[in-house]
Amino acid sequence: MNKQPKTSHLTPWKPGQSGNPLGRPQGARAKFSEKACADALADWTSNGAATLERVRATDPSTYLRVLFSIIPKDIAVSIENRTGPMDSAEMQMMRRLVGLIQATAGAVDPEMVFGWIEEDLRARVARQISE
Repeated sequence: MNKQPKTSHLTPWKPGQSGNPLGRPQGARAKFSEKACADALADWTSNGAATLERVRATDPSTYLRVLFSIIPKDIAVSIENRTGPMDSAEMQMMRRLVGLIQATAGAVDPEMVFGWIEEDLRARVARQISE
C-alpha cells in the first residue's frame, strides 16, 4: 500500500499574501549590495595596486583571468578578433586610406574602391616573368 500524507486540507496562498510574512524586508538585498560594493571599493583604493602586482608576480594565470573577467565583453571580442597590433605608421596609413574612401562615399561604393586599390596594387607590384 502507498501511504502518502493527506494534503487536501491545505490551500494555496491568496494573491498578495506572503508565505513568509517575517522574511527579508524590501530593500535589504540592495543595502547589502551597496555596502559590499562600498567595502570592496575602499579595500581596492587602499590595496588594489599592490595586490595586482603581487598576483601578477606570483600567479599570472589568476591575474589574467581576473583582468579578462572585468573587461567589457565587446572589447574582449574586438581584442580576440585582431591578428596583431598595428604600429603608429600602420595606423597613419589606415587613417589616410579610410579618409580617401570616405571622401568618395557619396559617389562610389566603398567596396568598389577596395577593388580598385587591390587591382591597381597587383598591376603595379606584379613582376614580369621572363622566359
